Amino acid sequence: MPKSSDRVKEELAQKHCFILSVLVTIFVIALSDYFNVPNPAVVCFIAVVLSTFAGGFFCGSVSGSLTILYCGYFFSEPGHLMKYTSQNFYKIFIIFITTIFMILMVGILKRQLKNRTEALEKANKQLILFSAVDWLTGIANRRSFDELLDKEWKRGLSEQISVALVLIDVDFFKNYNDSYGHQAGDECLRHVAAAIIGQLSGRGNFAARYGGEEFVVVISDTSIDEAIKVGEDIRSAVEELRIPSGIGNICPYVTISVGIHSVVPSEDMSSDELVRAADFALYQAKTSGRNMVKVYNKVVENA
Repeated sequence: MPKSSDRVKEELAQKHCFILSVLVTIFVIALSDYFNVPNPAVVCFIAVVLSTFAGGFFCGSVSGSLTILYCGYFFSEPGHLMKYTSQNFYKIFIIFITTIFMILMVGILKRQLKNRTEALEKANKQLILFSAVDWLTGIANRRSFDELLDKEWKRGLSEQISVALVLIDVDFFKNYNDSYGHQAGDECLRHVAAAIIGQLSGRGNFAARYGGEEFVVVISDTSIDEAIKVGEDIRSAVEELRIPSGIGNICPYVTISVGIHSVVPSEDMSSDELVRAADFALYQAKTSGRNMVKVYNKVVENA
């Protein structure tokens, strides 16, 4: 079974840390020997700390082993390798215990630092996510919409492809809140958001809560007929939820009105004009009886 890329990277990092810990230890030992350091233990401890902090317990153990071997050689009696006086043997024993203690302490410190760093990174990612998501409905918020629309508008201008906007408003939502309360109103908005997302699944479109009871969908590089179909599918999906409206004499169930506009961006236009046109189409849908889809008509607006 082939190894995952993360596993390969981890093994490669371990090899690099191993080589680094060996080189650091040898370098420190060479320096202490070159400068005739009377007691190399303190200098070697520096190598152990650096290696452990850089590569964790494994690298610290490698560096510690090399350090203890060197100290064993250093404290040997002249002409008798690995033969010690009782005093020197005691020194080696202390170095051994101290090395293990340092590896454990620095390794634990490094692990705690790593855990806290990962926790901080996770918290930062959550903050970024929360800043882009509407807390009530769980879909993208107005800020995300503004950023996405700006991005898609620039892409449309560069590639000369269309950008369509589907603006959605829940009909008689104030009456719904007055009849059932704001908690029920929040639940209603969550159901509407879910219905919108359900109709966009697999289409690669973007939906966001525009504000209050309004939602918006951005569709790039598609025909106006496809944009109308998306709007109609969403309208039907919300109607099929059969959420009691609280104003049965006007409309028995919660419905939405939809305004649509599509345009190929040009240098003498801005995305604000696209939003304004979709908003006018939405106004037409609401004044024409609600629960319908309207496409922006410049002639009608100027009439």
